[in-house]
Amino acid sequence: MSMNGRKVFSPAKVNVLHDKVAAYLRGENIYPTTMEIDLTQVCSRACPGCPYGAARTPNLTLQLPFLDRLFGVLGPHTPGIVMSGGECTIVPHFAETLALAKRTGFKEVAVISNGARIDVPSIQDALMEHATSIRISLYDWLEGDSDTFLATLRKLEQFRNRIEKEGSHLEIAASMLTRSTFNPRVVEVGLQALATGIHWLYFHPYCEGWDEQRPVQADQSEVLDTIQALKAAAPADANIQVPYERYDPRPLKFRKLHGSHFLIQVGADGVNYAGPECKYETDSALLDLNTYLEDDWLWHPKRMGRLEEINSDNYRFIGTKHRPPIFSDYIQQMEDARSSGSLEAEREEPAAAYAYPGII
Repeated sequence: MSMNGRKVFSPAKVNVLHDKVAAYLRGENIYPTTMEIDLTQVCSRACPGCPYGAARTPNLTLQLPFLDRLFGVLGPHTPGIVMSGGECTIVPHFAETLALAKRTGFKEVAVISNGARIDVPSIQDALMEHATSIRISLYDWLEGDSDTFLATLRKLEQFRNRIEKEGSHLEIAASMLTRSTFNPRVVEVGLQALATGIHWLYFHPYCEGWDEQRPVQADQSEVLDTIQALKAAAPADANIQVPYERYDPRPLKFRKLHGSHFLIQVGADGVNYAGPECKYETDSALLDLNTYLEDDWLWHPKRMGRLEEINSDNYRFIGTKHRPPIFSDYIQQMEDARSSGSLEAEREEPAAAYAYPGII
């Protein structure tokens, strides 16, 4: 289960493609490192606290002609793509979409799923042939082992066994949300997840306050201590990934949303949003790709102008500490160092330090 100590997430991961960051800081147009895309808003679950449940539009699913055009623009220049939803494995053309992503040039294809359909042979076949990784979001474990949760664990184990048996390079992972009230079961559930044979287990903060239009992380008191207890109880080769910077109380600072030039979000409505944490929010829409999807759409004046306007003082999703604002803070530090003549501005992160360098 070891990835030789390589991290899945770090703010510095945005700088793996150092020449791209340097070009951006010189004011040049760049292609993103990663596109995250919702293939559909349709979902097989209705989880409490889901930030996108109220925003779902029935049957809102991206179709292959749109995907073919979008992938054709980005694939040759963008190393990574993350497919999410809703539940992306529900999409009838899911397998064709995975194949299209690889055919158009994406080097790493990651999938985020609730796991409901990972026991379907055709879904497994497509993932094993075209995907780099699939991460299953674990639910229904907070108060006890629900039937759905136990069924998901069985599916994880069975799929992992098939991957091993057939020699596939697909890596399978699971993720768990954290808040202080969840702490009592983290060790037990974490060990159950690891026992399925997953390649890695990922933690990230649960966020609340979506209805109040200014979401923040829920109380994370003693969460890191609890995860440390899990590490102590887990097998020595267990790969437990913790995005520590997302738990850091230090305020994020950036003069514009730098990170959304490197990680871009496209919703199931065909709109480019400022980030995964603010998709389907009208004030976070950057450009409607249904109306403009030319080769230069990334640098459309409307999109570029909106990213210039968003900063750490007015970005109402900053309290979630998701990737775009974290990357923005990191790049701002590089920009400030460059302005002061510090060598810190030229630091370069080795790709070997990170798992999936194309998925930031």
